[in-house]
Amino acid sequence: MKEMRIKFTSSEQVLNFIDCVQELPGEYDLVEGKNDIDAKSMLGVLSLDFSKVLTLVVYADEEYPWVMDRLSKFALKPTSPVLQQIG
Repeated sequence: MKEMRIKFTSSEQVLNFIDCVQELPGEYDLVEGKNDIDAKSMLGVLSLDFSKVLTLVVYADEEYPWVMDRLSKFALKPTSPVLQQIG
């Protein structure tokens, strides 16, 4: 099992995510606080609060290691630190 942090920025991205996950083998959950939703369920995914960062739990990572590569396009990108000179 592996986890990936996800932040959707558009409704198109949400629909692309659902299409992608539905094509992949294995089980996937999206977690928002106490809510644990089957990531292959369109109604379940659409019920989540997309203003928050979600956690994708991937249960297929050992059997199908390539799925993490397919899902990486939805991963939250770390922000690069901005250095600012003061004074």
